[in-house]
Amino acid sequence: MLYDAPNGTLGLFEGLRDRDYAREGLLVCEGRIVLEKALKAGLVIRSILTVPADEELWRQRAPAGTPVHALPNAAMEAHVGFCFHHGVLGLAERPERPVPQGRSAGQSVGQVGPALALWNVTDPDNLGALIRSAAALGAAAIYLGGGCADPYGRKALRASMGNALCLPLAQLGSEAELEAARGPGGNRLVAAALRTGAKAPADLAKDRLTTLVLGNEGWGLPSSVLERCDEAVMLPMAQGVDSLNVGAAGAILMWELFPHKA
Repeated sequence: MLYDAPNGTLGLFEGLRDRDYAREGLLVCEGRIVLEKALKAGLVIRSILTVPADEELWRQRAPAGTPVHALPNAAMEAHVGFCFHHGVLGLAERPERPVPQGRSAGQSVGQVGPALALWNVTDPDNLGALIRSAAALGAAAIYLGGGCADPYGRKALRASMGNALCLPLAQLGSEAELEAARGPGGNRLVAAALRTGAKAPADLAKDRLTTLVLGNEGWGLPSSVLERCDEAVMLPMAQGVDSLNVGAAGAILMWELFPHKA
């Protein structure tokens, strides 16, 4: 197993191969905020690697029995194989993802409130940014359709500032399961798409909660997903601008469409 390092300490972090960790049911928490979110979420922490100045701090915060190891920052960067300035890494067991209502395995989502559904959001930084914005703007759940990046990969988890560990993240097995993203409250499915009939956010009725559906930054949502949505929304922009990054567009649309606390 990856966490049974030859020297019993640091080999488990070497190289930070996300796919290897995922196969073992593990994830890497990069930085203080992400590790704190993992602790708050009750994840099992297998090991912590930190700089010497923070070693005692993490020994106090770590659950009883969790190994805590220290390396100078330069040595830590050389060991993990990338430029690292966040002071601490944690190795944790992956949480079980809930499933949409009506599927048999796992914990049910059962969200009541606005939600975000994503399809083919392949870039982990975009995925993480969208999850972070969704958490900030009051989303009750995130639904991940086909082709999305791993929300528990190191980059996505860092970009989400650990919020991927705090919101229910449900995997949709097919386009038909997009119906589950309506939740028990019967949310309206609103696709972000440049298509005939797409409305500006201000022109959408506010009589129902919304599940915002976003697709790939380059080619948008597949037609099989679009046809299952109730309405389409678009952001009016100045002439001569090609498009917004999907993370920025999603944040603006969630601000406009989700009821949130000021």
